[in-house]
Order: sequence, then structure tokens, then C-alpha cells
Amino acid sequence: MDQYLIKYLVENSDNPLSKKYIDFFKAELDWHLYISETHIAKSYHRNAEIPIKDRSKRFYQYVTALFLNHGIKQSNKLNILSTLKLSQQQTSFLSDLGFDSYSPIWHPLRKNKIYGDYKTLKWHKNIQHRIRTADFHTFLKSEFHQELEIFQEHLITQYQRQDFKALLLYTDQYFYSKYAIDIFKKLNRPSFVFSHGMPGGYTLAVDNRADYLMVWSEKIKANYINAGFDADKVKVVGNPHYKNIEKHKVLRSDLSDILIIPVSSVTWHQHAYDNIVTNDSSLVVLYLYKVQAVLQKLGVKKARYRTHPSLNKGWVHPMVDQDFYSMDTEPLITSLSRSSLVIGAVSTVLLESIMNGVNYIGFDPKKESGLNFAGYTSAPPFDGSDEKLILTDNEEDLEAALKANAITDYGLVHDYMQDLDLTVLKELIMA
Repeated sequence: MDQYLIKYLVENSDNPLSKKYIDFFKAELDWHLYISETHIAKSYHRNAEIPIKDRSKRFYQYVTALFLNHGIKQSNKLNILSTLKLSQQQTSFLSDLGFDSYSPIWHPLRKNKIYGDYKTLKWHKNIQHRIRTADFHTFLKSEFHQELEIFQEHLITQYQRQDFKALLLYTDQYFYSKYAIDIFKKLNRPSFVFSHGMPGGYTLAVDNRADYLMVWSEKIKANYINAGFDADKVKVVGNPHYKNIEKHKVLRSDLSDILIIPVSSVTWHQHAYDNIVTNDSSLVVLYLYKVQAVLQKLGVKKARYRTHPSLNKGWVHPMVDQDFYSMDTEPLITSLSRSSLVIGAVSTVLLESIMNGVNYIGFDPKKESGLNFAGYTSAPPFDGSDEKLILTDNEEDLEAALKANAITDYGLVHDYMQDLDLTVLKELIMA
């Protein structure tokens, strides 16, 4: 039985170009279907209002691209096009490797080195307007797909002129990423997706479109290979946001100031065409009540919780016991620095927590189907395959772990995160 509309539309289109572009817009089409409930944060809605500060910043970036960066100076370095948010130090690292990194006008970063012309900006603004406001059926029209295919020729000419040697992306799931990967394939130039978080799942349907997938560690690479990825495609480069990670650290762990990271229970787009996920929004609240029940047995009177940014905090908070829970709104590092213990679901916060010296106990309840509360099969290390992580999936085991003051092994950080080393990037681009 057909259960997923976008899959049905792709498989039943008799126009090859329409098949291609309906697939390119898959995530954006999902937003029409899944982002409608009040429990999802407004900033995740497709027609979310953009704050004036962000609009002003973007206007400045467009002006910079059109007037200050017009005709970017040539140098002896190799030009690359990138949507990665790198620090100045990391950008300097790329420069030391012999690269000049520019962001595209359709995804501008920083205040300079933004590449694009007025025609591309007009096209981008039009696409953005359609994504935010157009009817669902607009994206299914073959005339629109033909327009997109024709406009690729303009970008191909632009990128050939600037001689971009490679494309660097943080995901391959959204339209612009798929469109750009397609362009660079036509240019016969390599494309790279860099992992931007600890994978919540390993599937060939995600981050498999580019020529290479750049991951944080050998452990993560092995997990992708086990999921069916070509071993030659997955390269270890470390985490772009961390360098010189501490080798050893003693983790603090007590019940004095506990932070809870509940399951997100939100789907704003499907990650694949099969195994469709439909979430029960109440599960994030159920998760918090389950943890509260365990903590109260142990005499804990108060705890903080921190939801995924996709959740509407104003929807969650009225449903929890506000005599017990307070909402954590501090910057993550500030929050972790005061925490005595973190209890949480599948999240990159696991690594952030233990890197900041605080114990993380995994609590990942399962539905009767065996899927976790987010609707997925839990991925390593939250699948129980790694003894270094203290992992529980029911209240009894969580209570036992807390009573025993069980502590996750800090070595897990080095299994899932290595120091940044982009040397392999240069080797692949120059190959």
C-alpha cells in the first residue's frame, strides 16, 4: 500500500525531469505535509517570519556579493564553494592548505567572500519566495522543472569562470544542496558533505548524493560502511569545530543540578522514501514525566530540561510539572558547565556533555514496535552496542543506573570525534 505521497509522485511521474526535481524538492514538499502543528517551533515553519536583524544581515551580504566581491581577485590558491559554517581559524586552515573558500549568494556566510551575480540573486529570491509561500502543486509542474534545468547553465558558466574546484556542503537533503551537487557533477568537480552532528541514523538515503561524505571519526566511518556506504566514499576529517580534544577527563556526576535532554518527537521532513515516520507529539512530554518519576524516587526536587530547537517551547512547558521542571534557555556550554549530570535521548549533546566534564546517561525508551520515541531504530551508540555509554530504555534501569552512579566512559568522545585534519580534502580535490 502506498503510504508516502512524495514517493508516489516520484514513482508515478512519466516525465524524467519532473522525477528529478520533485526529488530535489522532497524536504521542502514535506514541510507542506508535516509542519502544521503548534508543537513545532515557528522558526521551523516554511513561511516563518524572518527577524529584522537577520534580514539586515542578509541584505548586507547581498550588497557585498554584488558590489564588493564582483570579479573576485584571482590568486595562486584553489577556489572552492562552501556552505560550511567555519570559524576564522578553520578558514585560515583551509587557506594554509591552498584553498580560497567562498560561499554562494544563495547561502551567504560571513561578511565577505560571497560569490554570485544579480541574475543569480533574483533567481534565489524567487525560489525562496516559492518555497515559503507557493502552493504544493506548484512544485510538481514540469514547466517549473524546465526553468530550473535551464538556469543551471547560468550557474555552470559562473562557476567555470571562477574555476571552483569543489563544493562543500553540510547536508544533501535540501533543494539547494541537491541542485548544487547536480551542477558540480556536470562540471566534473567533486562534492563533499561534512557531517554536522553525531548521526541519529545510518541510511543510504541521507548524505549519499555527494562524491564524498566527511565524518568525525573512524568509528562513524565504520557505522556508515556497515549501513552499506562505499568505503572509498567515507573519509575521516574530524570535527570542524574542535581541535586538540582532551585525551582524558574525570566526569562529575551527582543529583544536585540535573539537565534533561528529552526526545524531540518532531518530524518536519522524512529522511527517506521508505520507513515513513509519524510522530506522536505528546511523547516528549511523556519522556519528561518518566524521568521525573525516577528522579523523585531518589529524592530529587528540581531539574532542568532543554528541548530540541524544532519544538515549540511554549507548547511543551505548560504540559510539564512546573513545580519540578524549569526550562533551560542558557547557551548550551553555559548550561553544561553548571550541570552535575545529564540524562538524555539520542543527541549530539552526549559528546558535548562529556567533553565538558559532565556525565551523560542515555535514556531511550522504546515503543511496542521496537522503535524509539522519535520513531526510528536507535543508531550506535544508542543501540546498546557500545559498553562505554551508560544506556537505559526503561524507568527501572534508569533508576538502577542513577543509584549506582554509573558513569559513561570519557573514551567515547575519541571513538566518535577526532581532531580536525583536512589534509585528505586537498588530496581528493587535487586527484
